[in-house]
Amino acid sequence: MKNAEAFSSNDKILTPLRTLNELLRFVIPKGNKEMPIRITLALMFLILATLVSVYTPFLYGKAVDLVSDKNSINLSLLWFVIGSYALARLGQVFFDEAKEFVFARVAQRAVRGAALKAFKHMHNLSLTFHLNRQTGGLTRAIDRGAKGIEFLLRFTVFEIVPVLVELITVGIVLWVTFGFRYSAITILTVIIYIVFTIKVTEWRIAIRKKMNIADENASTKAVDSLLNYETVKYFNAEIMEADRFNKAMKTYEDSAVKARASLSIVNIGQGGIIALGLFLVMGIAGEDIAKGNMSVGDFVVVNTFLLQLYLPLNFLGFVYREIRQSLLDMGRMFALVDEKPDIIDQENANELIVKKGKIEFVNVNFSFGRRIILKNLTFTINSGEKVAIVGPTGAGKSTVSKLLFRFYDPSSGKIYIDGQCISEVTQNSLRSNIGVVPQDTVLFNDTIKYNIAYSKPNSSMKEIVNAAKLSSIDKFISNLEAGYETLVGERGLKLSGGEKQRVAIARALLKNPQIFVFDEATSALDTKTEKSIEKSLKKLSIKNTTLIIAHRLSTIIDADKIIVLDNGTIIEIGSHQDLINKNGLYAEMWIRQQENID
Repeated sequence: MKNAEAFSSNDKILTPLRTLNELLRFVIPKGNKEMPIRITLALMFLILATLVSVYTPFLYGKAVDLVSDKNSINLSLLWFVIGSYALARLGQVFFDEAKEFVFARVAQRAVRGAALKAFKHMHNLSLTFHLNRQTGGLTRAIDRGAKGIEFLLRFTVFEIVPVLVELITVGIVLWVTFGFRYSAITILTVIIYIVFTIKVTEWRIAIRKKMNIADENASTKAVDSLLNYETVKYFNAEIMEADRFNKAMKTYEDSAVKARASLSIVNIGQGGIIALGLFLVMGIAGEDIAKGNMSVGDFVVVNTFLLQLYLPLNFLGFVYREIRQSLLDMGRMFALVDEKPDIIDQENANELIVKKGKIEFVNVNFSFGRRIILKNLTFTINSGEKVAIVGPTGAGKSTVSKLLFRFYDPSSGKIYIDGQCISEVTQNSLRSNIGVVPQDTVLFNDTIKYNIAYSKPNSSMKEIVNAAKLSSIDKFISNLEAGYETLVGERGLKLSGGEKQRVAIARALLKNPQIFVFDEATSALDTKTEKSIEKSLKKLSIKNTTLIIAHRLSTIIDADKIIVLDNGTIIEIGSHQDLINKNGLYAEMWIRQQENID
């Protein structure tokens, strides 16, 4: 719950004013001419619907007066009034639906635009942000924010504004037609209703916030558990996972019950206010009929006005609560978009131009919080060289590749590619020139073809198959019933570790950049497959610069240069034989691994 609370704290939610300001940019996108026209048409239909709605009770009252006089009913006039009343009712429905129709595109375009921006921004944020956040909570925040936009636009424009316009119009009409008392009681009732709703809703918001935090926490627990399905099975932890989820849902259950109880208080209070208003107005109308100051038709008109106005007001309580909640949900989503990435391109950053693929680390230091990862790292990988980085667990090997990709920036020092400092070029051009097979191979829940082609989406089938052959997975794919169209499952769970790695290797080979990074790329492969892939990689290494992060030393004995890291410091550099002859850490690691093999 601690992480969920941290994510849901007030400093992560924009104020309502800023939220509305952000929303306006999506409702009327810059340079878009269609949306303002649609909004104008919707407002025109809204005004017409309101005018027809206010005039309809008078037609109804006139019809009642006509049928009340049994001695001299003017049938022609009665049919005309009834017909006008029917047309007015139809017109009200038509104008209501027309405004909904023309505004639907505005609302949905705003929802799509805001959700897309949030989604794209999540990908632009730094690795640090995602390491400190939980995916389930993030997706829920974006989902609720998008739904909040749709709700806010729809109900503000088509529920609140019409009710306010109708309230003002009805107040004036009642005053002019029947007297000040009717208008004053009606308007005062509505004002008391609105004030009560706002005050009580503010109290409910705190309860709803706790409910949302519990909801996010439960969702995060469920997503986290299901994503790690195999781990749960390995340790027979189904009961423990169910217990974690149950505790999170129990917190949500308690919060939801409190929220429902508070809703009952709101509904009872609102019902009481409306009932009192109806009692007073109808009582006064009854007195006026008794005194002969008002006809039965006028009584019906007043009653129709009140019901026509109060019924939407009863709904307004729900609308206000949901709009307030929508503002909170939107504020959270827009706060995510407001997050600033740690790694950004410099203003007027140049595109990286790679001709040779020479890599230089110059006095690179890197710390993660108080933990020092790399210290004074200096080395060079010349064009076309195959260089390996080895060392004990936690030595900082994988951090080197993350710095090269600019997932992090060094605390101090510089990294160059062909003489260009990578912090001075665009991240897009940097990453487009590097192919990687990461240590943790994760595939998308799509086809094998899609996952191989992910590095080069417009690849031909011939190129995809060739990459699969180079990674020694083509035979495996050809034996599958659906071949390259086989779905790999969530995070590639339908494939073995070795199969996933070979798909990842094929993906990197298809990209065919000037620089390759293999981070434990063959750790899940058997010796025979590993040797086959190594032959393919050797061919590529002749013309491509290759950096290999390795644990299994047998895979890098042919490297041009091996860099040995320990506690973030380079302690040895040389070829395999040179390092064996030095009889240092590398030789010790080599002997230990050979003994394990034997």
